[in-house]
Amino acid sequence: MKQILAGIAAVLLFAACQPKPVDSEVSSQAPEMPLTCADALLEYVEKYPAAESQDLYKLVFQDLYGPGHLLTDSAACAHYISEELSEMTDSKLPLFEYTLCEGNFVRVNLSLVADSTIPLDVLTSAVMRSAKGIAQPDRRFVISHSQSFKNAYHPHYRIVRRDIFENEILPLISEQ
Repeated sequence: MKQILAGIAAVLLFAACQPKPVDSEVSSQAPEMPLTCADALLEYVEKYPAAESQDLYKLVFQDLYGPGHLLTDSAACAHYISEELSEMTDSKLPLFEYTLCEGNFVRVNLSLVADSTIPLDVLTSAVMRSAKGIAQPDRRFVISHSQSFKNAYHPHYRIVRRDIFENEILPLISEQ
């Protein structure tokens, strides 16, 4: 518990010291969050007990920076998604999940592409457009999920800007 609380403190410090997204459209689309960031992180730890401090950091990092640190072009994005799909095991994460603390982005489970709910080209386009206009961090601050999180939940997802998700991807999920 001490390590988790230290992780939460580190994540909150990181989040408080970082610039907000450059694109005002992203910030204006943030959900009304009934919880404080600290409460939301505690709720996340309750939901995912195998989460470690780096998983909390990653969640806040994704909310601030979205998917841009992973991308070079659409073809590369589609290739990485296809490659991950071929190696994917059953993810124990929800089909989609808003990032904390501001809800700027949504984690979209790749199982939705695997079962053809979302076409690969639609997700690729959404991810690429989600990266535009977002200030990008120094790559030294980009981390992966902890091994315990990977073992427990088999995370396979891509990050999409909230407004793109709600207007273009959520309707495809709702049709199923």
